[in-house]
Amino acid sequence: MKKMLMMTKLFLVALMFSGSLTAQAATVFEVDAATVIPGIYKYNFALLAGDYSLTLEDVDSSFSWLGVTVGKGATNYGQLSLLGPIDEGVLNFSVGATGIYTALVYAQGGIGPINLIISSVPEPEAAAMLMVGLGLLAFRARRRRLG
Repeated sequence: MKKMLMMTKLFLVALMFSGSLTAQAATVFEVDAATVIPGIYKYNFALLAGDYSLTLEDVDSSFSWLGVTVGKGATNYGQLSLLGPIDEGVLNFSVGATGIYTALVYAQGGIGPINLIISSVPEPEAAAMLMVGLGLLAFRARRRRLG
């Protein structure tokens, strides 16, 4: 019974570490909508302090220009521009405080769906904790098998 409780505890620790890593890598905000061009589209979303990756995809490549700016108030956290038949682009940015941020999408020269996806970037510490947790599980399983 004691061994089973110990294995359950180690499993829960590993699950906790992997769960936190999954939560950090999850999509924070996503738009998949048909757009009538030309236009400017404003999307508000909530972010926690941390590092993020914004992916802008032009599914049908008919836009002559497609861009996005991420900001809060007068502060600009980054800008991404796609020119010509480029299908997608990635903008990495960091925010220092939790709050509501704005993505302004500018499009010209086409009609079609665009995908705007903002996801958090896992911190290296979270990956290290996951590896340590899995290493402890492997060590415990090996020790149990040998003993």
